[in-house]
Amino acid sequence: MTALPVEDWTSPDRFTLDMHACPENVYLVRNLVDQAVESWGLKTLRDIGRLILTELATNAARQYPGALVNVWVHRPRGASVIELGVWDHDATTMPHIVNPLDADETGRGLFLIHCMTNGRLHWQASPHRGKVVWAQCGP
Repeated sequence: MTALPVEDWTSPDRFTLDMHACPENVYLVRNLVDQAVESWGLKTLRDIGRLILTELATNAARQYPGALVNVWVHRPRGASVIELGVWDHDATTMPHIVNPLDADETGRGLFLIHCMTNGRLHWQASPHRGKVVWAQCGP
């Protein structure tokens, strides 16, 4: 087997990670975003991407502690946007966006993601099993 010359290598359009949903693992999604945006030359999306995927992974960790989840960062071919998402095993419990009151201590995450992405926050039952929650950010 011969190695591919470095100049012929192209970065993948999707970075994925299977992990157990627990607070101690959430830092891993930030590293995933860092690797993806660095690879694609989209460093300007690093901070918002980290924030979005951290929030989605934290929601999964709170809702399904210890369960296996899949997180990803995807760049549609040639686009200057990224999609960030989390798959979990539960197709019966869908997220919902609430407009939190000033005194509320929780419930702001999806609301903020919805605002920061100009409404590009989505969820649906997975065709195989479970559900997918994802957001798209960039121009």
